[in-house]
Amino acid sequence: MHRLFLVHELLVIICEHLYDEDDIQNASKEALARLARTCKAFHAVALNALWSNLDGVAPLIQCLSTEVTRLYWRLPLGTAVVGIERAPRKAEWDIIQGYASRVQRLRVLNPLRPVEPSVIFTLSRPPTGTSPLFPNLRSLVWNDSRPQTMGFLQTLCGPLLTSLKFDFSSIGTARWDAAASAIWNAIPTACPAVKVITLPSSPPGPLIPNMLRTWNHLEEVTCGEIDIVIFRHLAKQTYLRKLAFTLSQSISQDLTDHPLSPRTFSRLRELEVHAPKLPSLIDFIQKLEIHPICIRGRVDAGPTPRDMRVFFAFLTEHFVGVKLQNISLQSLPGIRMLSVAQPPLLSPTGNRVNGQPSHTGIYGSNFMPLAQFGSIDTLVIDVNCSIHLTDEDLASLAAAWPHLRTLSINKMHGWVVKSDITQIGLLEILRCCPKLQTLCIAIDTDTFTEVPLDRPGGGVQNMNIRTLSFADSVIQLHATTVVAAFLSDIFPRLNEVTAWKSDRMRTRRDADPIVHATRWEGVSQEIRGMIRIRQQERRWRRNE
Repeated sequence: MHRLFLVHELLVIICEHLYDEDDIQNASKEALARLARTCKAFHAVALNALWSNLDGVAPLIQCLSTEVTRLYWRLPLGTAVVGIERAPRKAEWDIIQGYASRVQRLRVLNPLRPVEPSVIFTLSRPPTGTSPLFPNLRSLVWNDSRPQTMGFLQTLCGPLLTSLKFDFSSIGTARWDAAASAIWNAIPTACPAVKVITLPSSPPGPLIPNMLRTWNHLEEVTCGEIDIVIFRHLAKQTYLRKLAFTLSQSISQDLTDHPLSPRTFSRLRELEVHAPKLPSLIDFIQKLEIHPICIRGRVDAGPTPRDMRVFFAFLTEHFVGVKLQNISLQSLPGIRMLSVAQPPLLSPTGNRVNGQPSHTGIYGSNFMPLAQFGSIDTLVIDVNCSIHLTDEDLASLAAAWPHLRTLSINKMHGWVVKSDITQIGLLEILRCCPKLQTLCIAIDTDTFTEVPLDRPGGGVQNMNIRTLSFADSVIQLHATTVVAAFLSDIFPRLNEVTAWKSDRMRTRRDADPIVHATRWEGVSQEIRGMIRIRQQERRWRRNE
């Protein structure tokens, strides 16, 4: 073996390069496992990389013999569930602890590899007199809301834990009893070094947000509604760089009566606020007098087109000289436009009357003030308004945002009116924004009449986008193959095209959502076939 591989730091870099947490097929994990079995020099480093990020506790149990574990199939979906046949003995606990001691980041439950509650109960009661089960744990995602499993949370908490996230979104949230609440209230004492905390927006216990008052070195906070005492405590956090919470009327009123000092939240870079209405969000940011580079807002009602124009104008006035990178605004589902008020899907020339807008909505001219922020890399708008953009509008915005990575406009709400964006606008944004990774717009497919013999746009391609969304774009059956040929050429790595996916769009009465969604699924299938054929032809040419 070359002596370079005796350098520990070099082996760590190699193993970190091999590990891929998004590797669904587990190829990178299998490579690390083989590397660990190659020789003693690789063994410890490869195992550390393999177990450092553990998604679900199932692998800890499955590393034991079948005498200890059992696997059964949960009907009707046929999901494999890991269970415990008998309690582990001393030698088997040594195996579990040998792997658990290498874990630095843990998500307790993996929906793809579920475990019985008995597994959680067993792991929460390791043999007495041994070291902690996860002595090197730094980051924990607790996504088990069952009160009876809270004992395992107590086992996981320790002085080295710096990141703690509670995620109860995928399973029902049960109200906690006194024992579970007592374990929860002891978390700040057991984990004094926490810097990154995420609390559930609908906590199963009434006093959960109060734990925020016990930490004094917070850097990132995500939570639901908080009172003014907790908010002012967060305002004192010197190193706080991210704050996401639900805005209450009491905080807005208190800021009016007792303004914060000018240097409050001076290091805040990301602000995410859930507000009742968009004007409340604007008013809150004005009162704070802060200038984060990332603004994300969620509103319960509206906003109206006028609110959106005010919001865009506010950003350009309040963030002068700020390198704003991320702008996101979303209306939460449940507030629906009345079907009778929805305009029909107009033809491209029908969006204007005598050169003026014919429907209330958001137009290209409303977006144009944002062009002053040349640093924007993410723009996500999904609101209860119709969208009116042309090829010229899209080209102007794309030219102003060369670093754009994400552009998503009304993915869930839809554009409501027929889009004026054609192949020309789509090609232009690919030319101007080479880093683009996520794209959702509506497109006019009536302009796709035949498959051209020449390459679209002279060979313009985007190698980053794997999934493409076209909101509520309508498509005729005769255009599916033409659209697929065009998209498969400019997006060589495209895996999926989606449209009409949200429940809101599927209940629209001005179009046939099921028909158009099915046609777009057909486009997606054709694209995968065409891309495969092109790959085959290139391989043939190389072999000639």
